[in-house]
Formats: sequence, structure tokens, C-alpha cells
Amino acid sequence: MRLSVSAEPSLTGGGTPSREAAWQPRFGVRLSTLEQRLGSDLVQVDAPAGADDPLIQALDIYDARSGEAGGEGTLLSIVSADAMRSDELLRALRAAAGKGCVGVAFKSGVEVPREDSAPVPFERLVREAGLVAVVLAPEVNWREFDALITRLLGENARSLTLAPSTGDKLFAIANTVARVFGGSVAIENHQRDILAHSSVLDQAIDELRTTGILFRRAGDAPVNERRYREVLAANGIVRFERYRSFLPRAAIAIRAGAIPLGTIWVLDPDGEDPAASPLPPERERVLRQAADLAADAMLGEWQTSTRDGARREAALRRMIAGAAQPGDREIVDPSGIANGVLLHCAVPRTQSTAVHTAEIRTSLGRYLATYVPDLVLFSDGNEITALCPASQVETVREWVVAALSEVDGSARSAIHVGLSDPHPLSTGLPRANEEARQLAALASGVAEQVGTVARLRPQLFFAACLSQLELDSRLVLPEVRQMLDADSPLAPLAETLECWLEQACSISRTAARLQVHEQTVRYRIRKLRERLGSADGDHRALLIAWAQLSALRLQQSLPRDDGE
Repeated sequence: MRLSVSAEPSLTGGGTPSREAAWQPRFGVRLSTLEQRLGSDLVQVDAPAGADDPLIQALDIYDARSGEAGGEGTLLSIVSADAMRSDELLRALRAAAGKGCVGVAFKSGVEVPREDSAPVPFERLVREAGLVAVVLAPEVNWREFDALITRLLGENARSLTLAPSTGDKLFAIANTVARVFGGSVAIENHQRDILAHSSVLDQAIDELRTTGILFRRAGDAPVNERRYREVLAANGIVRFERYRSFLPRAAIAIRAGAIPLGTIWVLDPDGEDPAASPLPPERERVLRQAADLAADAMLGEWQTSTRDGARREAALRRMIAGAAQPGDREIVDPSGIANGVLLHCAVPRTQSTAVHTAEIRTSLGRYLATYVPDLVLFSDGNEITALCPASQVETVREWVVAALSEVDGSARSAIHVGLSDPHPLSTGLPRANEEARQLAALASGVAEQVGTVARLRPQLFFAACLSQLELDSRLVLPEVRQMLDADSPLAPLAETLECWLEQACSISRTAARLQVHEQTVRYRIRKLRERLGSADGDHRALLIAWAQLSALRLQQSLPRDDGE
């Protein structure tokens, strides 16, 4: 279905300025521009009657738990609209209209059931609410869509995915500017990641730039925050005088039309007093040209790679769902490798979930792509999935551990990753996906950030026991249920049984571990045998009780998804 944009007045005129309006310019991205850049086969815009081509100044993701829905000038993304109940969809739509959002973005094919008539396309309801419907093709990646229209540096933005050739172009641009200025140059993306830097002989450089290059990221000091705001608010070059031991700098925003893609920062050894000495015309010209060339390289590569990447992601999604189409196998892995390891990571839902998910996704993508030429990686909400065509799961695990080491500590400490065993790419991905998800959940209960079958085999065994117990609750021993109750007189028996088996049935070691007398251990084991009807020489009843205890304790430790 082709959705068109009518030629009517803007929907957003006269909105209330934000608290940051004192330094933010009145610019944004027109939805018609968005459709033109991505192509109408990927994004189609449908505005209600009497409204046309609104100005989007921010992008937000709908929070189903809290009902948060952005505000004026915001395009609200409903990431999992096709999986939401009809009442929840309508709640999101009411929240968007009530908050003054410009429009709603969602994947195509979403319909809302009606009791007395046929289902209604969601885009129709969006128009009736006075909002613009931005309908994305199923293969469009939410991260890249976010990156294209987010206008503020680091504000829930995702960094652009750039091919190696793009990096080469950016390095060449940085070197060209450095030769004219005589100082080090850094080209950065939305999140202040340094995409490229100059390497000209004898260029001026200071400690701050050196640190940024080493960590491939600019610092977050308050002075930097103010400077970035000033650069993004300006239409041209901004100059900064010497600050403490740091050299003077000149900076310019990289933009594609009205959309900021990043910034260029130049150490300017001759810029001690910017107010008294204007920037020489040659330097101004080369820096402006560099910003234009960097924008072409970044956005051009993104437009080219997004289409191919979207096709591969869509093919992988179908294969994981068990609904592969002819040719999907070749699209996902053109090299023809037989087996693949599937990765799953769920980022805990907090106020910083979107930022942490973007950071982890970017780190995994950059690092794994270095070793896995045919890597396919995508994210949905707080979940990240990746396919690594490979046959050695421990090798992939080493790569993932190395990638996570680059993630900020607060984000890294809260996540757990599951890696499936290698499965056939042609038929085994549904099973690999279930396995990776289970391993990620089990890893959260032990000191294992990246879980594999080999490392979590005991937990997998108890999980299998738990599944059987959930199918038939009659199998659970009544004594086991009582031992799980901390206030039950049988609770010390459970603790003694578990410790006794851990200590290879040694009475003395068990007593030392529990800090009780050996006779106490013997008494408890004898009491437990009596309750279970087990003879002295028969350990089977004790083992069954221990396995059920372990399985039910595992159930208590598994993370709960409160977002449902």
C-alpha cells in the first residue's frame, strides 16, 4: 500500500519550546525528507487531512509499562506494535495524542480487531487521532531509523554503522584538515565515538585528544557538554580558546540537511585568542568542506549498507521463526558455512535501557564484525540477537567477552549473554534461539556473564527437571515443598542435604561448613531418610529430593520480565 503526503499546512506550528530552547535552533527533519532519503519502499508517511510534512524535532520510544509518550515535536516509535494487544495500542495512541506528539512510527501490517466489523489498519486510527502515521517496512532497523532523525548528540541516539571503506575516507578527510591546521583532528558520531583521527607527522596534540583516541571516545566532562551544545547549535565553525593544559580548538557539526550526524574537532595551535584573530580563510574553507565530505561519506554508506543489512536481518528473523523463504539461507550466510552460533542478550529494563542497549549493540557489532565477516545482528526493544556463522562456540565466547570489556561498567554489570551451541543454519536456528535465550536467563543466576552449554550444563539439567515438574506437579515431593519454606522446621534439613552432597557425603566436612557438630549432621540426614522413606544404603530418594530442591531454587532465581 502506497501512502502519500498531502500538501497541507504543518501539523506542528507554534508548539511550546522545550527547556533547552535557549540554545537549540529551530530545526528538525521533515517527514517528506525522511521518506525521500530512506525510500518509499522502506518508509511511507500518511498525514491526516489538513496537515502536511510536519517538523520532527525528537524521537522517543513508547514505554508500555509507564505510558510515557514523548511530547511536542516528538515522533513516537511503537517498536512492537504487531505484538501488542489492541487495548494497549489504543492506550499508546491516546498517550501520543495527549502529549502533543507529531506522529507515530510503527512497522507495517498492524491491525486493530473490532467486535462488530473487520480489523482496522492502525495507520487509519493514527490519522483519525490527528497524528501522522510513519509506516516502516518490516526489514527496517529501528536503530538506524533512530540514528537518522535524532537531532541531539547522544540523546538516546544509536551510532551509524559504517563500512571499513567509509572509515578510510574519514581518516583521509581528518589528515587533510590536520595538514592545514597543524593540529590533531577527530571525526565523531552521534555518541561522541571517534570514527577517525588524523595521523600527520608532527601534528600538535594534547593529553585530552590522546586519551580520546586511545578509548575511541570523547570525554563527558561538563565543559565538553557545554561545547558540544554550542557546536550543534551553530550554523558554522565554533572556536574555543585554550582551557587549562588543553590546546585551542575549532569544531563544526556534520549535517545531512538539518540532521546532525556528528562533529569534527580540530586542535588549532594558532587559535590562542579567537576573538582577536579570525580563522584564516583557507582553514575555514577546508573545515567546512571536510564537514560536507564527512556527511556524504557517513550518510551515503549508511543508505547503501542499510538496505543490504535490512534484507539480511529480515531473512534471519524468518529463519529463527521457522518461516524461512527460498534464498534466505544464502542471504544470511553467502559464504555457505554449515553451522552457526546464535547470541542472545536481554538488557534489564531501567530508565537507561535504550542507551545501554545501543551501547552494547554497537560494541558487539564492531568487535564481532572484525572476526565474523558474515555477522548478522539486530535488536528489538531491549533484546539483542546476533548470528555468528562459526563452528567453535568457545572462540565466539572469547570474542563476546572482549567486546563486552569495552562497554561502560554500569551497563556491562547488569547484562548476561547466552551463546547456543553451533546449529545447522539451514534448519537449526529456531532451536538455537531457544537455547541462547535459556542460557542468557540461566547465566544471570550464576557468576557467568556469557553462558554456553558447556559452562551451564548443571543449570540446564535442573531447568529440564523444572520443566517436567511444571508439567506434572504431582512429581514434587511434599517434603521438598516444606523444605523450601524458610520458616519450616524442615528447612535445616534441606541446607544439610545440599551441603552434604557438595562435600561428597563427608560428615566432618559438612559439619565444618555448616559450623555444627558432626552428630547434628548425622541426625539431620537420618531424619531426612525417615521422612523420605529411604533405607540407610539407598541414596536415590535423597538424590531425587536434592534434584527437586535445586530445580525449584532455580525457578526462584530466574529473572522475571516485568515489561509484559
